[in-house]
Amino acid sequence: MDSVLQTMVNEQIGPGDRAKAFVQQFCESTACTSAVAFRTYPDCLQSALKLMGAAEGMRVAVSPLSPGIYRDVIESTGAKLVYVDIDRENGCPSEAQVIQSEADILLLYNNKATMPAKYNEQTTFPERCDYGSVKVIEDISESIGSHVKDDSLAGCLGQIVICAFEEDSVVSAAGGAVMAVRGDYVNALRGKRPSKYLRMPDMNAALGSVQLSNLEENSVKRREILKLYQQSLAKTRHKQFGLNLLDFSSNGGYFAVQLDSKPDESIKFAQKHDVPVKMAFEDCLIKDFDGDPFEAFPVAASYFYRTVEFPLYPFLKSSEIDNIAKVIAHLP
Repeated sequence: MDSVLQTMVNEQIGPGDRAKAFVQQFCESTACTSAVAFRTYPDCLQSALKLMGAAEGMRVAVSPLSPGIYRDVIESTGAKLVYVDIDRENGCPSEAQVIQSEADILLLYNNKATMPAKYNEQTTFPERCDYGSVKVIEDISESIGSHVKDDSLAGCLGQIVICAFEEDSVVSAAGGAVMAVRGDYVNALRGKRPSKYLRMPDMNAALGSVQLSNLEENSVKRREILKLYQQSLAKTRHKQFGLNLLDFSSNGGYFAVQLDSKPDESIKFAQKHDVPVKMAFEDCLIKDFDGDPFEAFPVAASYFYRTVEFPLYPFLKSSEIDNIAKVIAHLP
């Protein structure tokens, strides 16, 4: 808050130097070359799609577990939304299905801190997913700070990387989003800077900058809690959502569990012990899907209907953490 108050004292609350410093900080954390911060997440999404050439007649592939806002934004560009099912091992779009979809662009949302990585049986090392010639916009709103080994950070796959900084995001600026680019899109971005009415104000950037600086410190605390939750879950028949490789390090922002039972039973059980549990994918694209999701994308559908999320914050009290862990260990 000191940073935000200083911005107000300096009367620099609109788009300015703080926002420029924030996007530079984001570029460094994602190994991108250039970036711009937007006031709203939908503006950021739309700008990323347009920068990549989304237009009438083009196909944009998405996971059914992506945010519901994706539908409106993709349709606003004139492009066609194409669903691809997810890989059961990492929770991200299936490589084979993305290629088979004949999509021009993949709008890749990394749900619940997971990443598009896989285990290579020949080399015995994890590696990035390969979506062939499909252009990738990688949305790391929930995965920022996650990484596989030390060289593959969330955002390493996309030619364009976007991240929301909403109130409930892993890193918050109380609203807004950033679009960062690399490669051929650097010059294109420089020629299409948004107007001041679309850019993130310095007040938001000041808050986001401090939180981004503290991301790793907070992630260490979250990972300690996450490890306790995972140990408790190992005592049950249920499974954690997302990537589960030895070389994978989650940002610790989420703990989502695919249940081998009815979610209502587990939610009621948790509430009985004062643990707030919710469905993990309440606002995803499946919610308003016009058709049979189990026929269209069976893996994603099974996660949508069976996955719940437990509280995981760096400032949870020890007593609260212990109570949540006990509830996880005894899930019906």
